[in-house]
Amino acid sequence: MRGVPLRLLAAGPGGYVVAALAATLCVRLLPGPAVEAVLAGTMASFLIWTGVVIRVFAVAGPVRALAEVAALACLLALAGGWR
Repeated sequence: MRGVPLRLLAAGPGGYVVAALAATLCVRLLPGPAVEAVLAGTMASFLIWTGVVIRVFAVAGPVRALAEVAALACLLALAGGWR
């Protein structure tokens, strides 16, 4: 049971940050009307958040899980997910 609070922190708020940055990046990169890009980015964010949660609980250690989520959030922010 050690490391569960850290994994929950990485999965919950960390996954939300990654999903929000990915949705914002999708909106900026997808062609077409803005409404359709927002809808597609929002729907994709739920899949991304689910993937982050699965990955957080699949890695060997909680510190590695938190580091992976932080690195992914930084990469998405640098790619243009952060306005």
